[in-house]
Amino acid sequence: MDRLTALVAIAHLKLRLEFIERNPQLLDEGLMEIRRPMELAGLKARLTRAKKQEGDIALTGTRFDKVMDQIDELHGVSKNHVGQLEVYAGELRLTVEGMVAGSNGLPNEDSESSTASSDGGQG
Repeated sequence: MDRLTALVAIAHLKLRLEFIERNPQLLDEGLMEIRRPMELAGLKARLTRAKKQEGDIALTGTRFDKVMDQIDELHGVSKNHVGQLEVYAGELRLTVEGMVAGSNGLPNEDSESSTASSDGGQG
């Protein structure tokens, strides 16, 4: 409790005491009752609800952590897979470029078929 709150509480008690001293008949008649402050009304239910929410949040946090761990794991696997695909793409590119650009001394199949068709048309 901070100083200001303590001072207010003391002043409230002094005021209540003065009220009782001026009107002692109220004590005798039982009209003077100690009431709960409005802030405390339903406090037990609020505390119970807060504890339940705290537990729910902890459970949700645990579930969230598990999902994030799974995502990290799968992301690592996908990174490895992408690396393998990049290697495969490089090898495939070299193979295709070797087939297109490379010559082993023989004419390309396209040039043979065009020569044969042009010879066949004239003969």
